[in-house]
Amino acid sequence: AVGLLLGAAVADGDSTCEQVNAMVGRLNPGFWAPSYVFRSLDVRPGAIHPPNLTRATRDAELVGACDASRFRADSFAWQKPTSDGGDWIATTTEKPMQISINGVPCPLTGIAVTTLGWPSLRLQFSDCPRKTAVEVPLVNVTTGGLKLVHWMCKVAYDSQLCQEAANKLPKSQASTVWPTQEFLDLSPLIEAASKGAARMQVYDNCYESLDWFVINTPVGIPFEEFQMLLALNTVLAPTVFSQVQLQASLVVETVCFPDCVGRLPDECTKKVSAAAAQSAGASAHEDETWEDFVEKLQDPSVQPWSLAIFGLCFLAGSVGACRVMNCFTDPPKKPERRIKQVAVVYHDVPEVSQSFFSSMGFAR
Repeated sequence: AVGLLLGAAVADGDSTCEQVNAMVGRLNPGFWAPSYVFRSLDVRPGAIHPPNLTRATRDAELVGACDASRFRADSFAWQKPTSDGGDWIATTTEKPMQISINGVPCPLTGIAVTTLGWPSLRLQFSDCPRKTAVEVPLVNVTTGGLKLVHWMCKVAYDSQLCQEAANKLPKSQASTVWPTQEFLDLSPLIEAASKGAARMQVYDNCYESLDWFVINTPVGIPFEEFQMLLALNTVLAPTVFSQVQLQASLVVETVCFPDCVGRLPDECTKKVSAAAAQSAGASAHEDETWEDFVEKLQDPSVQPWSLAIFGLCFLAGSVGACRVMNCFTDPPKKPERRIKQVAVVYHDVPEVSQSFFSSMGFAR
């Protein structure tokens, strides 16, 4: 029975993985595969874990993000989606910035604006040890904010995208010229990231592990640009949605990125100090962590053995439970034997008559 259950679970998992891999292989340029997988996750409460304090994030930094001159519109290429729609994605090979996690840097490979649901800005890092993203929600503000949409239209200058979206705007904005911004200033995003972001390390059996940062504080977009952003979302809205629910485990923690002058909020500074003290006092032999264990289980060469071990453990536990139950159960009572009848049998023994006196030699 255990073998059948394990076999069914493996078969179901294999089927889900096949569906995910098939969909990822057919994605048009408007979809980033890690984002598609991230949106397909089905994470149960018991699969969410905190990090081991000795392996928690020591430092995280967005290097070069505060220099707007690095983000020239002509150094990015818009990835035009098919009729299936998708996100607004622009890729680059110029490495304008890096994300550094615990001293391990990797370059920016793309900037995206999501079109499914509420819009958000996403920085994409495809060349990290784990595919990494930094995502922040975008909201409407009346003053200040991130100047984004004019830059997006400058990147997609050779297309009719912004003209098509502008046709959906009120007549009061009909005269606005959109492709006018040469450089992108991400300092408002860095300011929001310095106030804290949720880091989610994703482990699943079908796709490579992901590192996803969601900034807690939304970034504002000026009113007119936000209206254009919603119009762009209408034009690019995807018509293909994932029907797969991918089981995964998450290791979740809060991290802070330094702002453009290198400052961190007090609560983040205290957290870093506490984590460092805890790490210094921890045993040097605590090398194996939950993250390491989960990552090892994803190895295809390990999975058959882990399933066999789990099955044997289940069988051993079942047998042990049965034996323990027998120890606490009274033995069955033997049925009482009842005597229905008693018979007394006498055996007649012939008696020999002999005179005592005759034996003594006396005559009568």
